[in-house]
Amino acid sequence: MLSGLRREWRRIMINRLQDLFISLFSPWIPIVGKISPKVRNFLITACFMADLVLFCIVRYVLLKESYFYNTACGIFLMLIIAILSLDRTLVRKPWRRSVSIAWFGMCTAFTVSDFLVSKKACGLGIVLAFVFTGVFFVWQNNGRKDLLWKAFKDAVKAAFFLMAVISFLFRPFFEGGRYAGIFTNPNTFGLYLYVVFAVYMSDLDWNVETGKPLRKCLPTYIQLALVIFYLSVSQARTAMLAISSILFLWIALRIVMGKRQKKYKNFVKGLAALILISAVCYPVFYAGVRNLPPLVGHMLIFDEDVLYLSNGEKIEDIGDKVLAESDAFESIDLPEKDIEDNSILGRLIRTLDSSETLNKISTGRITIYKAYMQRLNWQGHKRITLLVNGKKVSHAHNNWLQFAYTYGVGSFIFYLIMTVLSITRSVFFYMTNRRRNATYAFLIPAICVGFVVATMTECLFLPFEIFPAFAYWFAFGDIFEKKIEEKEAAE
Repeated sequence: MLSGLRREWRRIMINRLQDLFISLFSPWIPIVGKISPKVRNFLITACFMADLVLFCIVRYVLLKESYFYNTACGIFLMLIIAILSLDRTLVRKPWRRSVSIAWFGMCTAFTVSDFLVSKKACGLGIVLAFVFTGVFFVWQNNGRKDLLWKAFKDAVKAAFFLMAVISFLFRPFFEGGRYAGIFTNPNTFGLYLYVVFAVYMSDLDWNVETGKPLRKCLPTYIQLALVIFYLSVSQARTAMLAISSILFLWIALRIVMGKRQKKYKNFVKGLAALILISAVCYPVFYAGVRNLPPLVGHMLIFDEDVLYLSNGEKIEDIGDKVLAESDAFESIDLPEKDIEDNSILGRLIRTLDSSETLNKISTGRITIYKAYMQRLNWQGHKRITLLVNGKKVSHAHNNWLQFAYTYGVGSFIFYLIMTVLSITRSVFFYMTNRRRNATYAFLIPAICVGFVVATMTECLFLPFEIFPAFAYWFAFGDIFEKKIEEKEAAE
């Protein structure tokens, strides 16, 4: 009886939310209908491009704290994307129960934490619950969702092409240093590369699924080779793990599909072509980044540039590094020997802290994990940053721990459930949609799996601050909807 009432209440609340979206967006349908589909898709692509480029301009050119500015611009762009995606009458859609419960539970937990503890970076729960979910609902009603995802992919490709041109012509490459492209940090560069790799791997999967001739796929292989080259010279270990996980996932899924279909030819040809073209292109790309910027003669140096050496050292006098002043960070000092604590959390902290070698390999992350774990509570904290032994640590270098610290342990539980669902449901989405939605079917699990792996050692969660977080939250749109699944998964 009680469970039935809960289901009915949940159904009513979801229907009310969808009705709200219908009432907000429906008046725009006749207006948008006057715009040709090609123009609409071009404008949607431009909005995604703005999400990639505009915020980089704010952070690296204006050099100011930009969370609220970025969030306001991001919400505006999302609303424009939703409006431009309207192509027919909006109707209620069935949402998957497990995903919707975890999603709105997580958003509620974030929002409650914001009310209990005033935060500098607040509003994530509201943005996800209403803005992102609103776009999900509109896309679920669109008759050509493949074209909408094509706009997303085209934006990523165009931004990557622009970045590559600027990098090859103007960004210097220092021997013994880690390359950062147009970014000021090679790790940030690597995390953006993971999204680019996911996009091009979805193209490669599309080519393999449809048996597209190799000569017509050459641009895809060259772009993947460029991503692999950039990854190697950036030496970004987190990005390497994320991209490797995407590649291994694709190989594993293709082997499973090959066993079911008794077809391996296209997969083997595609994998062999990727390896061969990457090997051939590597020395060409390397010669380009070394020789073209000096040849052009207009080196592009940012004020925040820091040279990260291969041995882990940093040289901070390349540009005039500008750091925003900050106030009243929560501080923690970690003694060499802790008081005995036999709780589960205490034992876990001692286990992590006892491995000095692991701490060195992880560039001090174990100490950071320990500090954040000792500050966990149910309400959350005002700031993301923490002072550990007098040194400013920008974040927890782990999404699960960061959510637990910033939004409280309850939020962490919901986020943990979401990460599990994102992997399982995205893989199932691929298994059941790789034919019907071949153009982007692999993109969803690639984004989700790569993101979860990356966030084991990095912190990515604000969607309008860093694009990988935006891509991850946005990928839930296809996981959300409950459909009559194709029977091909059982073939």
